[in-house]
Amino acid sequence: MKKTEKTSQQKTSFFDGRKIFLSIVFFGLLSFWYANAQQVETGKQQIDYKGQPIVDLDLDGLTDQAEEQIYKTDPKNPDSDNDGYYDGTEILAKSDPLDVVSIPGKPAVTQDDISQSQNETPWAWYISRVSGLVGFTLLYISIFLALTIRIPFLRKVFSPLYALNAHGWIALQATLFVFVHGTVLIFDKFMGFNLVDILVPFASTYEPILVAMGIIGFYLMIILVVTSYARKYIPFKVWRAVHFLNIILYIGVIIHAYFLGTDMKNEIIRNIFIYANIFLIVLMLVNMFIRIKQNIARRNVSSIDNGDIVQ
Repeated sequence: MKKTEKTSQQKTSFFDGRKIFLSIVFFGLLSFWYANAQQVETGKQQIDYKGQPIVDLDLDGLTDQAEEQIYKTDPKNPDSDNDGYYDGTEILAKSDPLDVVSIPGKPAVTQDDISQSQNETPWAWYISRVSGLVGFTLLYISIFLALTIRIPFLRKVFSPLYALNAHGWIALQATLFVFVHGTVLIFDKFMGFNLVDILVPFASTYEPILVAMGIIGFYLMIILVVTSYARKYIPFKVWRAVHFLNIILYIGVIIHAYFLGTDMKNEIIRNIFIYANIFLIVLMLVNMFIRIKQNIARRNVSSIDNGDIVQ
């Protein structure tokens, strides 16, 4: 009985000693990591705490004093550049916590890379620009032809049957050019987009909202083209409801093109873009007014007919 108790005490003391040892190792490694996160390779700058307590209010692995004196990061924000990585993690990974493009695990763009990319012809970027411009122009023409079907003074110039057929075919070509516009960026060395960045909205770290508008616009174009060619097989009300997405598509594409388009920096091109879209928006409002007027007239006729039947 005593031997059993002695053995049990030995086991307990063994496990207690093991826990103490592991705790020492854990806190030692934690202290080593914390100390490394406070150092700067260049200059070996020292932190002056001025007798103040060492605190890390945002819990990013950097003391508030280190963030203010050395790294110039925000001591109240654990992720100063909002790239999804804490400031302390970026310091340890040798990335810049103030640069959203600098991400741990992703090679930084060096001056040599920039010089090399400047010497190479950025064919992917040129193809993306051209295909984006052509895609937007075709989308513009497609929407314009759809509006001519209902506006009286344009119906005299554009045959409704021709306009309807051309509207669907041109929209399909626009969708193909937009597909090229996005996918070719995978081969652009400077932008560094991958398949997820160009297919998943808000996945890109580069202008996530504006890029997402372009991606969502592409998916809306696919939906609109498919429903246009499948119009015979779906109810008219469903088709009409889906085609109201044209408005969302058009607004999103305008914002995407205006704020991300490189060619918009040219004043002439920017003015042409603005005035051309104002013209198309005016046509949309005219079309909307005509639809409302026709619906009111149709309801009035229907109410008169029902009144005659009742009498």
